[in-house]
Amino acid sequence: MKNFLAIILAIATMLTLFVACGQKVQDEQTSQTDSSSVISPSENTDTKEFEIYYPSYMHSTEGEKLVLPKKPEKIIVLSNSAMQILVRCNIKPIAFRKAPNYIDFPDWVRELPQIETGMNGLDLEKVMSMEPDLIIMGNHLKKDYDNQLKDANIPVYYTSEGPGVSYPEVKEEAITFARSFGSDDIAKAVEEEFNAVEKRAEAFKASMESKKSMILFGTPPSYQQTSESYLGSILSMLPFENLADTLVDKTLRMAPLDMEKLVEINPEVIFAISPTSATSDIIEKVYKEEFAKNPKIWNSLNAVKNNNVIYLSSEYVTSKGIHIVKSINNLIDLLEKKFEVKPDTENNTSNGKITIEYPKDMQDKGFNNPLVLEKKPERTVVMSKAPVLALHKLGVKMIAIPKGGAVEWPKDLEESTEKLDISMKSNLDIETIIALNPDLVILGDRSKDKYGKILTDANIPVYYVNAGHTVPYEYIKDQTQMLVKAFGENSSNGKEIMARFESLEKELTDLQAKYSNKKVMVLQSSPPSHFIQTEEGTLASMAKMMGFKNVYENKTTSMAPLDMEQAISYNPDLVLCVGGTMDSESHKQAMEEDFAKNPDYWNNISAIKDGKVLYFSSKFISNTGIGFIDTMEEFIKTVNSFYKE
Repeated sequence: MKNFLAIILAIATMLTLFVACGQKVQDEQTSQTDSSSVISPSENTDTKEFEIYYPSYMHSTEGEKLVLPKKPEKIIVLSNSAMQILVRCNIKPIAFRKAPNYIDFPDWVRELPQIETGMNGLDLEKVMSMEPDLIIMGNHLKKDYDNQLKDANIPVYYTSEGPGVSYPEVKEEAITFARSFGSDDIAKAVEEEFNAVEKRAEAFKASMESKKSMILFGTPPSYQQTSESYLGSILSMLPFENLADTLVDKTLRMAPLDMEKLVEINPEVIFAISPTSATSDIIEKVYKEEFAKNPKIWNSLNAVKNNNVIYLSSEYVTSKGIHIVKSINNLIDLLEKKFEVKPDTENNTSNGKITIEYPKDMQDKGFNNPLVLEKKPERTVVMSKAPVLALHKLGVKMIAIPKGGAVEWPKDLEESTEKLDISMKSNLDIETIIALNPDLVILGDRSKDKYGKILTDANIPVYYVNAGHTVPYEYIKDQTQMLVKAFGENSSNGKEIMARFESLEKELTDLQAKYSNKKVMVLQSSPPSHFIQTEEGTLASMAKMMGFKNVYENKTTSMAPLDMEQAISYNPDLVLCVGGTMDSESHKQAMEEDFAKNPDYWNNISAIKDGKVLYFSSKFISNTGIGFIDTMEEFIKTVNSFYKE
């Protein structure tokens, strides 16, 4: 009990400091979360000084900005919210605090030296020994350490932390910070993530009647939270009326709980959170023990009687920066299931229609008009491997897909769909496709003249994709974005898909520096025929993403017949060989046999002579959409293993 009281007193003290430091702001200030409320620090690139701006609600305590003589190089970050933005800006600090497991930090973040910032305070001696030129930390630490850090001439940028930080404040701080350390493009991308979750929250709010609710804080519950607390501000975006606002001044954000008042107002729904409960299972167990001790009181509440107590992990206790977007999406997922609300945000239109736009690559080919469907398709036939995995993830019902070949389809998809032979040697009868009575056919653009007109004449909607063997990463990502936008822009699966692209790009940032001084030649072969890929080829684009320089340039194509005479002058550091075989060993055997037939020629290429050759199966030239991410991960491991990185 003493430990619990100590924790609650510590939290109450933190909230008092929070209010004293100016977090209690006017309504018009906290609502200023659009991009116009954030000052763009253009001076960061135009002058030697480096300026880090504060969100508007912190101007009264911290000023408009922190000005440094130059861009900091040795940053210690003690704020999860700040760290998430720095990762996006490709900035590596020299130390960090222990990161929560539920935040998707890259591995290198968790490998940084750790600075403790727990109940025992800050390890100031360790901080100073690292000689940072900037410390970023929560403003709850300011009272205890600001003077000492000033005496040591170490500049500090303070972030908002704690259960009293509201959603509008989290949003403004993230955008401001992204503009300070990154660029307008990064800030815009961050803002778009917030806007997307707001759109989903708005749709969910409209999907069910508002319910009277309370947020109970602590175990056993000792506090109540208003609509201006961290969780309270999230729930205010959803169909829940916070009854605490009628009992106490909502700007207090958290206040002691009056059990008599709780019984009197009798909420329909209770949200339970605690800083000491890392998971929902832990807090649920504690609450149910409390219910059993005082059944007369608790069972008089409609929320308890109707099993409408929502137990949440400590993720929802305090501000976590831009991670709040994922938290809100997860919460809506939970609430949709709890209250049996059918999501109405999977489509990108409000009238039930589906609009599938074309990426720029396809627009350049003349596919300028988006395909508009009256409703979400239920009998989709896919005649290209490229979109299959993304459509499956997005919940689009497919009745026929291509044979997998080198690509292994998920078991449920394999079992529920008819398989089409779409190989060049196949004699696919388009009437067979029409007989399936599809409400959408997705077709490779190269088959437009062969099949497209027949399908449209049969009143079957057709959407075209780039399905060639030399499709660069940028197109794969852009095409996937169009499918996500059409079938699940605001869904958790849609966000997860695009997050995987983002995660891959972050992983590649470090590798590019390692391999930027190496040249590569990419051969796509069916011996004795050999073609060479430009950096726009599928496998070559993978090498480009890792930093390799391609020895062959050709602005008119992504692949061309190999000029044997010219190839001798390329002098690559590494040769990548890919073909139509199902496995790399088979292609290696075919290529080495071809090399052996003409050793006087091939040994003129030093990389081949010295065995600096890597071989890949046909999946490294097929456009498998989001399957590219797994293939790219395999490619990274193969190259790193070759160079023993």
